[in-house]
Amino acid sequence: MTSTIAAKSSRAEVAGAPDSMPVWRAVARAIADLGARHCFGLVGGANFKVTLALTDLGIEFIAARHEGGAVSMADVAARLTRELVVVSVTAGPGLTNAITGIGEAAKSDTPLLVLAGDVVTGDKQSAFAFNQTELVHAVGGEWRQITDPQTAYLETWNAAARAIRERKPVVLSLPVDVQEMAVTATLGKRHPPLTPRRSLNADKLAELVATIRSSRRPLILAGHGAVVADAQPVLLELADRLGALLSTSIQAHGMFSGHEWNLGIAGGFSSPAAAELIARSDMILAFGMSLNMWTTKKGRLIDDQAQLVQIDVEKGRIGMHRPVDLELEGDASQVATALLEALATEDVSGIGWRTSEVAAVIDGKSNRNAPFDDTSTADHIDPRILSMAMDDLLPRDRTVIVDGGHFVGWVARYLSVPDHLGWCIPIAFQSIGLGLAGAIGAAVTQPDRLTVLAVGDGGFLMSIAELETAVRLKKRICIFVYNDSAYSAEVHHFVPEGYSASMAQFPVTDFAAIARGYGADGCVVKTLADLDAVKRWVESGAQGVFIVDGRINPKLIADWYKEIFGSANL
Repeated sequence: MTSTIAAKSSRAEVAGAPDSMPVWRAVARAIADLGARHCFGLVGGANFKVTLALTDLGIEFIAARHEGGAVSMADVAARLTRELVVVSVTAGPGLTNAITGIGEAAKSDTPLLVLAGDVVTGDKQSAFAFNQTELVHAVGGEWRQITDPQTAYLETWNAAARAIRERKPVVLSLPVDVQEMAVTATLGKRHPPLTPRRSLNADKLAELVATIRSSRRPLILAGHGAVVADAQPVLLELADRLGALLSTSIQAHGMFSGHEWNLGIAGGFSSPAAAELIARSDMILAFGMSLNMWTTKKGRLIDDQAQLVQIDVEKGRIGMHRPVDLELEGDASQVATALLEALATEDVSGIGWRTSEVAAVIDGKSNRNAPFDDTSTADHIDPRILSMAMDDLLPRDRTVIVDGGHFVGWVARYLSVPDHLGWCIPIAFQSIGLGLAGAIGAAVTQPDRLTVLAVGDGGFLMSIAELETAVRLKKRICIFVYNDSAYSAEVHHFVPEGYSASMAQFPVTDFAAIARGYGADGCVVKTLADLDAVKRWVESGAQGVFIVDGRINPKLIADWYKEIFGSANL
């Protein structure tokens, strides 16, 4: 893609004043001053130099095989580290290839700085020319462009600060002619300011305290906003003060792992215990949680008589999916802290339902104890049996990354995670195929943990080029493929309606053989005995990339899927 560089006369860096530098170095300098540590990308003519400058300043560059993979790696890395993560792509298709990942980041409130090379300013004839700003805005990102070399450092800093403050991907366009221009301004180290916390509405807070006083069976629900706010410690303290039970959205899964009164995920992936006890709650405090159809089972999970309180940093999100009884605008950690202070002098001894009877429900109706009929055959293993066996085999110190697809509920129910940093599910845009790259982002940023990717055969094949990246980087990743040779969500949706699903069904793919072709290892699993190969890999230190090709029963329809999409025919 070197044809994008038209300013060939500027191959030398910039002659002139001793303190001058080209724009591409000034941009890199600003990013380094912001404290970024990782840049994911794929280099071409329009972003080669700025990416090289980042590496010169000590920022690690992780080369992907596809720009979409690069953004997905960065998306998960940013979610797990809460740091500024950078993506570097070239002009034209470099940015268009990245757009699904940018859309996922936008819908997941992930702050990313995307450096996008661009054609010479004003050049509409280049094969790489297109309207970048319309494309980026269409998927919820923000687009900016450096046009003045003397403000390149400040514009880069502002773009990154905007990404952090607004929690969104910001694409910074770098025309190749501007990149080669001289910067002579004095540069100073800067840091983005912390987002100022909003003042809480005192009347609303007092009303919330009164509501809490009248409750007897409170429940704290934590969503993605609670994770972003680092609210876990204060939410646990608040729950203990009120004798409340705890639950999370699927995005916040793991936040309360190990806590005696944790119900796990709320919504379509709820355990029988969670579904029963959430429905019995008389007051629900939802912190940073959207309360959409997935987390409320289309509203059926929450009793109509329960007092529903929604707390969110964005007022526009409150009540978006369902009416609430009380709303409070604010950061999850901020509101929980204010509540604890307000309750310090309150008598809350009559509140709470942490009893032996409730404990028995939590244990007896947990996912692991809930009964089901094993559908395994000689050729296929029941995915629930396989998931529980994998959970027992793999090290507990793990990060589970989940792709999208029909199989997701089995992962959520049967693969345990140590904490909320051990879980990431990048499916806000409802795209499959982002998981493999996301797993690489997790492995780069959390190398001390085993990364476990749970993925369907369709999503894995969609992104399989990044398997080379995982092997090349020598990361510790177990890729757990739920292989039923189909896009199962479509099969299970349309077949009961009388349609042929042959368009969504495929010949069996041997992922263990593919693993060996890429320099990894793997095994095909049809029975529990086939897991001996996984056991040996774990016992030897779980090094490198290992693919578990789980041949799951293609006829089994997940109960969560039937509940959300099903009909009487299912």
